Order: sequence, then structure tokens, then C-alpha cells
Amino acid sequence: MLSLGSILRSNICKSVSSRYASSSVTTSLIKISKTDNDQICRITLNNNRQRNILSLAMINDLIKALEDNEKQSRVIILTAGDQKVFSSGHSLKELSELSKTKACASVFDRCTELMLKIGQLSIPVIAEVFGLAAAAGCQMVASCDIVVAGENASFSVPGVKHGLFCITPAVAVRRSITNPKLSSLMLFTGEPISAKEAYNHGLVSRVVSENDLERETNKIAMQICANSRAVVAVGKKYLQMKDAKDDLTHEYQVATRGMIENLELKDTQHGLDSFIKKTRPTWTHLDDKM
Repeated sequence: MLSLGSILRSNICKSVSSRYASSSVTTSLIKISKTDNDQICRITLNNNRQRNILSLAMINDLIKALEDNEKQSRVIILTAGDQKVFSSGHSLKELSELSKTKACASVFDRCTELMLKIGQLSIPVIAEVFGLAAAAGCQMVASCDIVVAGENASFSVPGVKHGLFCITPAVAVRRSITNPKLSSLMLFTGEPISAKEAYNHGLVSRVVSENDLERETNKIAMQICANSRAVVAVGKKYLQMKDAKDDLTHEYQVATRGMIENLELKDTQHGLDSFIKKTRPTWTHLDDKM
């Protein structure tokens, strides 16, 4: 016969398990799991083999996941299954192939839709960053409301090294980094900054050890869930209105034209081919177009 203490402990365990029990959905590119009575939705980039590239397929899956989980969730966490790479950005192979048919604009337009969607959601989006967030991956981090990074995290916009300047990622990155000279340094050299540097200059909200990263992100998510959904929604709406005073959509449209113009250069096509073949590019330094 069970003692009263055993029964109480059993009931408590069942209550806690019920509260934190998770449901999950997995596609080939992302994994969606929910905890805390479905209030916390965790969207995990799940293409580790390709360094969680933001291919058109991945972008489409992320947009759908955000749209499908906004109403029933109180907060969304964007993270990655790979602790070495959060996301390496656009698929340069995909862009190289699409540029031959002048179809790259569709990728950049859809990516812009993803970045704007993060801001337009009525609930906060937290980026939980292990490892490297590069190019459009860094852009996605910069587009989130809150960023929690592990001490091993780094952030870069390295497109210039491969002949494709990170013009669209620069839109979000330059809005987040409070030191414009630092973002210029990142963009013109392609070199990464550490989690500590990112925190010091406004790209990251909090830096913790890798072992504490998920725990800290969940703690912040639960703090948000303790507040009124309606109050949080109206607050985010007006914060976004303030941030969008310079017309973020127009800024992305201009940046997309810049990316398309960049892709027309022979040096760019050579850089992309070199990246795909894993060889060192030899630049002509000419503005000749394909």
C-alpha cells in the first residue's frame, strides 16, 4: 500500500509532467516542439548536414511554422539542432544556379518576407544561438526580438569573401548593432565577432554558457508567458512601428536590387563557383557583367 507521501509525490510529478510535456512535428528541414501547455513553441533548424542553410525550402518551412504557431503560442524560440552552426545563411549553390535564370529575386523576396514576419508576429520571437550565425543566418538573429547566445556563438556577414556582398543581411544587422563602424568592419572584411562583442554592441541580449543556454532561453520564455498576451501584443506592435519608422520594407526592396546587381558581376559568379568547388577565388577586380 502506498504511503500518503508517495501518493503526493506521484501527483506532483504527474502535474509537472503534464505542464511540461511536449508535442512535436518534424519536417525534413525543421522540427517543431511545444512545451508549457503549448505556450512555448520551439522551432529547430534541422538540416545540420548542410549547416542549416536558408535555402528557399527552409525559408518556406520557417514562414509556415511561424504562421501556424502564432495563435496558440505565447512565445516562439528559433534554435538549431547543430551546436556548431546556427545557420550559415543562403545556399550559395542555389543562388548560383538561380542567377543563371534571373530567378534569384524570388529567394531574396521570400527571405525578406521571413524577416518581416518575425517582427510582425503578435508574440515575441527569441533566437537561441549555438555556434555560428552567418550571412542571412545572422540577419535572422538580428530580426528576432530577443537573442540569447552561448559563449561559443559567433556572428558574421562573410558574403564579400565569396563575391556576394551581404546587402540584404546588412539591413537587419546594421539596425541591431549600435556601433555602425563595427557592422561596416564585419561587412567589408567578412570576419566574425564573438558573442561577447555582439552583446557589447547590441546584437545579443544575453550571453550564457552553452550548458545553460536552453535553460536560460526557457526561463525568459516562461517570464514572457507570465504576462498578459494582449499587453505583450500591443507592446510589440508599437515597438515594431517605432523600429519601422524608416520603412523597413522599402529598405529591403532597395537591398534586393543591390543583391541582384551584385550577382550579375563576373567576379561574383567566379566567387560562387570557387566556393562550391572549395577553391580560392582569383578576382579580376573589374566590373564586367555576365
